[in-house]
Amino acid sequence: MSGNSRDRIIARLGARRSFSGQGWERDAIWLGNGMRREVFFFESGGVLLYGSLFSAAEISRPLGVVACSSWGVEADRSDPLVRSAALAMARLGGAGMVFHYPGYGDSFGDLVGAELSRLGEAAADAVAEARRRCPGLSWLLAGFMFGASVALAALRPAAVDRLLLVQPALRPGAYFERLARRSQPLAPGPSPKQMMEVGTTPGMAYGYPVAERILERGIEADATVAAALEAFAGKGAVIRHAVPDGDESLPDHFEQVVVDGAWRFGSQNNPRLGGAVSDWLDRRTPAEPR
Repeated sequence: MSGNSRDRIIARLGARRSFSGQGWERDAIWLGNGMRREVFFFESGGVLLYGSLFSAAEISRPLGVVACSSWGVEADRSDPLVRSAALAMARLGGAGMVFHYPGYGDSFGDLVGAELSRLGEAAADAVAEARRRCPGLSWLLAGFMFGASVALAALRPAAVDRLLLVQPALRPGAYFERLARRSQPLAPGPSPKQMMEVGTTPGMAYGYPVAERILERGIEADATVAAALEAFAGKGAVIRHAVPDGDESLPDHFEQVVVDGAWRFGSQNNPRLGGAVSDWLDRRTPAEPR
């Protein structure tokens, strides 16, 4: 995106004084301990999305990871896991980027109106921005929970041939149907009195909107993800706790890493999954010979 294009979008949003100009560009970059960290906004679908990029000060593994988070409160609670993957890749000598979906977190846009194709477009635009900021790297899409469906929706437009799925939810329509019905408290963590339960406000789940377009087009969204998974011919892996019989399956050519323990919606601390992701990145991205 050109500087003029970015400025026009910021002006339309009435936010020019908030994060444009040399002060923002200077303060948004941190260097230290052999790493570089920058935060920024990039264009996607006519709005600005938040991005955060971690990279090694000297790249020794020419691979980058763009992480697609889950949705709503599950994205909130699994944020440390998602960021740990980007940070792990940077510490290994590569780069990692996280971003916020339209209307979520620090991004502009409309979370209520999201549909799978729009989220996939945002993820593809995040990959394009990562390539622009760190040229010369090969990029991998990593999808966490519902973000696995987003990563699959982004594969073709992002032109990515490596895929890592962490505790994947591969039926987005079914995921949002379960979310819309959910009323039990998250575990472990806040008590039911501290959480906004489904049904308290129509169309909301734990204080976040349930994406009506994904609900309305659930069968279509599920089919889109299934087709992308079937067509994927690159290198793929899944890291997850054991899943019950009859749950989502993956093609035989996917590497599968099963982690001890069990997964529950809303789990906050995921050290075993985080450790397994870091170990996998280390094993599958050898350092360049010096």
